[in-house]
Amino acid sequence: MALRYLSSYLTLGLKTTIMAAYMLKPLLLLALISLEFCLWLPAQTSATGQVETEKDINDSIESRDRSFMILPIITYSPETSLRFGAIGVYLFRGNKAPEGTQLSSVKMPLNYTLKNQIKLRLSYEIFLNDNNHIFKGETEWIKFPLLFWGIGNDTPDSNEEIYTTRTITFDFSYLAKVSSGFFLGARFVRESSKVSDVTEDGELIQEGLIPGNQGALTSGLGVIARLDRRDNVFNATTGPFIQGNLTTYQSWLGSEYEFSKLRFDLRHYIPTFQQRHVLAFNLVAEHNWGNPTFETMALLGGDQIMRGHYLGRFRDNSYLAAQVEYRLPLVRKSWIDEREKIPFWERWGLVGFMGFGNVAPSISELGFDLLKSSWGVGLRYAAIPKERLNIRVDFGFGTQNPGFYLNIREAF
Repeated sequence: MALRYLSSYLTLGLKTTIMAAYMLKPLLLLALISLEFCLWLPAQTSATGQVETEKDINDSIESRDRSFMILPIITYSPETSLRFGAIGVYLFRGNKAPEGTQLSSVKMPLNYTLKNQIKLRLSYEIFLNDNNHIFKGETEWIKFPLLFWGIGNDTPDSNEEIYTTRTITFDFSYLAKVSSGFFLGARFVRESSKVSDVTEDGELIQEGLIPGNQGALTSGLGVIARLDRRDNVFNATTGPFIQGNLTTYQSWLGSEYEFSKLRFDLRHYIPTFQQRHVLAFNLVAEHNWGNPTFETMALLGGDQIMRGHYLGRFRDNSYLAAQVEYRLPLVRKSWIDEREKIPFWERWGLVGFMGFGNVAPSISELGFDLLKSSWGVGLRYAAIPKERLNIRVDFGFGTQNPGFYLNIREAF
């Protein structure tokens, strides 16, 4: 019965994905053309300017362990008008990195709109010395309109208001391996925001009602513990991943609001269908105590968990969400295929996902009342099969129908 239900669910998902992909065909085609162009362009000539053979190109890429790609972004919404940009991704491994060191990544998405709004982010995850040292972080600058419905799990759609945030964020963390698969580390985060252009009859304009309604400077220091037994950070098929973060924001760190944030992220991956498919599970829990701003509260939604809900559609001090995702190939025999050369039509995969989550003022008040659901389907394109790196296109259904997500790497 379960397999019949799953088969029906994925069949429905495939039909939905095909219809959505057809409607967005020009965008997807442009993305893939750009991807193929960018993967080949840097390696067409040697250092001496001579044209290399295909074998020389492959050998050169293998020895350097470096790749670069660009994906275009084109969307439209009333609050932004025409929005366009690109995601640049640089992947590399050190020349003297021991065998088994994960591929490091640097990602820079840039968004610009015809209303002179901009969003620029630089994020990175660097693995050194056989994954014994991990540096991860992001720097972001945005001047962008966002939506706000209030605080709580039952805010109606009619509460929607728009505001513009001018935010600079710096988030840095370092992890060191202390034993097999176990890491300890520290985190520093600093965010300066200014809120403007708020809706005249909304909650944000009312003084003292919403913490941080005019913007705020928050600065925090934290500790991280991680257990990571996955077989690959980009696209795992086995092993658990468990991470806990505790970050405190205090005035002696320069923070204008004092609060603490505890967050857990649990993942597990099981190969199924004779090791050809993957069943992935994810549980995320967060609790804030003290006086967090409305922008630093626990936010439900986004492109990683509870896809189909606008990030922050529901927000509060506590948050709990779980999701399951089934991953399978469309043409090739197995979800993971690390061959050097894979034909274009064999690079495609399909996923189906479903999740549930909720927010509440405290952990004890988290429950099944007004539980939010999320479900959707997605297409995958194996951009670098050897490294298991996929481009993902997801269509999520929640409060938005559908939410569209284009990104590099799996959601979790």
